[in-house]
Amino acid sequence: MTEATTGVIGVVSPFGSWVRETVRVGAHNRAHWVALRAALSMGVPLVIAWQLGHLDWVLFLAFGAFSSVFGRHQGYRDRARMQLGSGATIVATITLGTAVGAVAAGSLLAVAAMTVSSGIGLLLSRKNGWLPLGSLFFVFASGATSSIAQPVSNIPVAFVLCALAVLFSVGLGQLGRFTPAGRAGTKTPGPPVLTWRALLGAPGVRADAIRFAAGPLVAGGIATLVGIGHPYWAAVSATVPLVGVTLGAQLTRATHRFVGTLIGVAVALLILEANPSDGVMLAIVVVLQAFAELFVLRNYGLTVIGLTPLALLLSHLASPVPVAQLAGDRALETTIGVLVAVGIVLVTRLAHRRRPVAAGPAA
Repeated sequence: MTEATTGVIGVVSPFGSWVRETVRVGAHNRAHWVALRAALSMGVPLVIAWQLGHLDWVLFLAFGAFSSVFGRHQGYRDRARMQLGSGATIVATITLGTAVGAVAAGSLLAVAAMTVSSGIGLLLSRKNGWLPLGSLFFVFASGATSSIAQPVSNIPVAFVLCALAVLFSVGLGQLGRFTPAGRAGTKTPGPPVLTWRALLGAPGVRADAIRFAAGPLVAGGIATLVGIGHPYWAAVSATVPLVGVTLGAQLTRATHRFVGTLIGVAVALLILEANPSDGVMLAIVVVLQAFAELFVLRNYGLTVIGLTPLALLLSHLASPVPVAQLAGDRALETTIGVLVAVGIVLVTRLAHRRRPVAAGPAA
């Protein structure tokens, strides 16, 4: 699921904010309805693929289902716009990743695909006001598919299946409008859609796009050159802290990603060591997706505890590897990604503080 998410609102002291926000759990705010939509969006396509004997389709369908997490509190029109727009971007990055997997899986070309997905994904997210903000799902989609050797015939399959999963998720997200509450009620309108000129002229946007591209480039490049099995986990983790608005928020997200991953890896090991059947694993994936969505805006660390075993189970279903290797790759690559992101945050903030202020007019 769902790794993604909005920045935590910072306070005056970044380190005080870091401590408080790390342990704080926000209000429930009817999160169970979003969790139910996300679970159904994920579960129905995966069960169909399983029944058809095509567990090799799970990544394509799961990433399409992730579009269900966008626009969770927006009105139905804005929600559909966000889910269709973000879903189309996920389809594009899935197709790109599959094509790279067919050419040079797990290579520096895959790192380049994740870098492009992150930078462009961030700009599209900002321009169109998609919530949650960021490029996590786009990096994850291109990275997961480009890390596996793919037959060329999978390129159109990835496109079609991911698109169908997006449309199914969008449809589920609109069902509420036909209920009495949906017809009578109004929800928070989404942010305005910007022109490209307004977006690129906004303060800090170009610098943010560079940071979001640099994170996957550096972290994914390190993991690839070292020879770790799933470099996209490092690339994804390198984008997570960058979404924070303040230093405290960024450090909080880095902490949540690191600690949540370690706990989630332990949970995944317990599940995989029990050697459950494919059907049981799919059921667990659906439950984990619901759990992640229950907490994604309340405490990101709890969300990561759900997302980590979800990602490991999906990876294992799509391309099985030894359990210990899978868990070790996740822990090590998350560490690389978080360290790279924190380094980017600190360097860019220090550079900003040292930037000279233009002098005023002479008296």
